[in-house]
Amino acid sequence: MEIVPTAEDGPEDAPRDTTSAAGALATARIVSWPRRGARRARLEAARRAGRLREVGALDVLAADRLGDLARTSARLLVGAAAGFAALELLTRAARPTPPLLGQSGAGVRLVVLAGANLAAYLVMVPLHEALHALTILTLGGRPRFGVRLPWAAYCTAPNQLFTRRGYTTVALTPLVALTAAGVVVTWLAPSAGAYLWLGFVGNVAGAVGDLAVVRALRALPTELLIADTETGFIAYAVAE
Repeated sequence: MEIVPTAEDGPEDAPRDTTSAAGALATARIVSWPRRGARRARLEAARRAGRLREVGALDVLAADRLGDLARTSARLLVGAAAGFAALELLTRAARPTPPLLGQSGAGVRLVVLAGANLAAYLVMVPLHEALHALTILTLGGRPRFGVRLPWAAYCTAPNQLFTRRGYTTVALTPLVALTAAGVVVTWLAPSAGAYLWLGFVGNVAGAVGDLAVVRALRALPTELLIADTETGFIAYAVAE
């Protein structure tokens, strides 16, 4: 995904309300771990003194990015589907595994398998956001949930500023944790993995926005304070 540096905004970009932004920064909480230390104190002093300057922003769901987002999500979907299917077949080849649903008819097995996978996918969406929230809580933040129809559910943290490392951790935790859980479940219980296959695959494809955020952050300075904007972020650096 593309970063939108505020210093290079074109004439068609909507102007930012810098007065409101400065007021919001003055009251924002810094969320990081550890909660004390020289770096935290330096960032806190810069925030209080109004020495934070905006250095970049990203709106994952901006209209001009939706095509790229959809294509990337499709590639993630295909890759994850192939990967989990291969792991399922490898596990069944490695050791004896009873057939799904025993001796039930093929039609019954297909219906149950499809229903279980659909349920797994529907459960995975709130679980994904819950892991974002848990990570924010672990860092000392206060998460809030929302839905931006028709595109996405989200977990945000209003009036809070994250360090780059903390924000990256928040973004990647659901993808890493649930993918690891899918690998373990599929290897230890391939039948359960087959029932949950679409949930694990959908979680990877649904993390496309989180991956876009991490990619954008890599192009920015290391020492940042980042405000979440529900569909992206605004990044601030300390003005020297």
